[in-house]
Amino acid sequence: MRLRARPALLLTLVALLPGMAPASARLPPAAARALDGVTADELHRVVATLAGDDFRGRGVGDEGNRKAEAFICATLLAAHVTPAGDDGSCYQPVDVYHPALGWRAHLTVADERGTVVVDLAAGPDFYPLPETGDHSVTARLLPAAREVRDAIALVESRGNAESDEAGQALARRARGALIVGRDLAGVHTVWPEHPSLRSTSYRLLSALRAQPGPIAAISETAAGPIEEALRDGRVLTATLTPDLTVAPIRIHNVLGLVEGREARRRGELVVLGAHLDHDGIDENGRIYNGADDNASGTAAVLAAAAAFAQAAAAGDRPARPVLFALWNGEEKGELGAEAFLTVAPSGRHIVANVNLDMVGRHEEVPDPEDWRFSGFPKTDPASSANTLHVLGYSYSPSLAADVQQANAAIGLTLKEDYDVGAQNLLERSDQWPFLRRGIPAVFLTTGLHPDYHTPDDDTARIDFGKLERIARLAARTAWLVADGKAPRIDGPAGTRMNTDGR
Repeated sequence: MRLRARPALLLTLVALLPGMAPASARLPPAAARALDGVTADELHRVVATLAGDDFRGRGVGDEGNRKAEAFICATLLAAHVTPAGDDGSCYQPVDVYHPALGWRAHLTVADERGTVVVDLAAGPDFYPLPETGDHSVTARLLPAAREVRDAIALVESRGNAESDEAGQALARRARGALIVGRDLAGVHTVWPEHPSLRSTSYRLLSALRAQPGPIAAISETAAGPIEEALRDGRVLTATLTPDLTVAPIRIHNVLGLVEGREARRRGELVVLGAHLDHDGIDENGRIYNGADDNASGTAAVLAAAAAFAQAAAAGDRPARPVLFALWNGEEKGELGAEAFLTVAPSGRHIVANVNLDMVGRHEEVPDPEDWRFSGFPKTDPASSANTLHVLGYSYSPSLAADVQQANAAIGLTLKEDYDVGAQNLLERSDQWPFLRRGIPAVFLTTGLHPDYHTPDDDTARIDFGKLERIARLAARTAWLVADGKAPRIDGPAGTRMNTDGR
């Protein structure tokens, strides 16, 4: 699960109707045997491998990440899951880049008489943001509230919505955006001089090509003369030079497919996924093994894929095909899932997505005043030992109901409680690119804990009995969705998303 940055600039239970058979009866015998045959031991083998020091925290751009891709592909092939990447392989290429800040990054603002209002190099009061475009722009500088087409927009910061507001200005055909922030993070925090594997940022290469203009941050102090000049009615022109250098690399999603039994539904794809990457190694050489985040979800998806393949070999398949997707680059911003969705699978459309991220522990919130847990209730691990959170319920109640129905044979305590607030948890894993496109999706997670994004997220701390139950639940959910009525985006949150694009 992607870490939420520090503040800075930068289920309704569905009861079975009388007379309805329990969920387990909806699975044919071979499928029930295979899905219920997922074991804690096989999950342990996968988690221990991926979260071992040899995999170096699976950080994007590192050999450990490539080893994880190869191990996952080999695991799918050994289970006789059909590879579903490019050219008959397991691998779908994802081209990303590492942005770095050059020494020529600069902002100059002058009025119509040529009087310089501000002249700033990158430093404590000004710097381009990592999501910026890489080309310089000279244009009139106008407040974002004005008509900013062909201008550089001056955006007043509002909490954590800075990039959203800048993006809205660019969508209105601004040529760039300058964001005024009260508390700028240090330039070397945003742009480390010698970034570690963990701190290195990545973006999709396709997003760089599509970025309409540069985005930069400026402190309130440095923006003061600009705002004063605008109030005085002076016409201002800004030259914004990001001086971005781009280091492209290729990572891969790892994909496997179990085909459905009905030819007429083979164009309808159910996606069961989890992300394979984690944080890698920090500047002190500590390995962030990411056992819970997200070797746990990866192991569950691989176990489900093997169970589906076993059922298929015994003659049982759901009506629709199921794609088992291990996404790369989630920790850098859902890069793999986003890339997958920009290239529609040939001849298929996606019916639903079930995403697993951090499903091997008990939720533990010792101090709600800790910025990492702000907005979450205090929770001790004993009270959440059987708990699984289901997010996405307010977008697709029908898909959440499928999870509930699948759980009738598992017996987890499901909670539908984090779609709103709670640090925008719903937007911080790989289901979000699906939901943004109006595709029904749910996010299964056991929640946060103090080892989240620390070197202490190790295999020894996973509850493999609980992970076994969750893996079986995820597999059953995917089968029920693939064999039943297609879920819909039909909740109040989904309605809002469909009308305003969020």
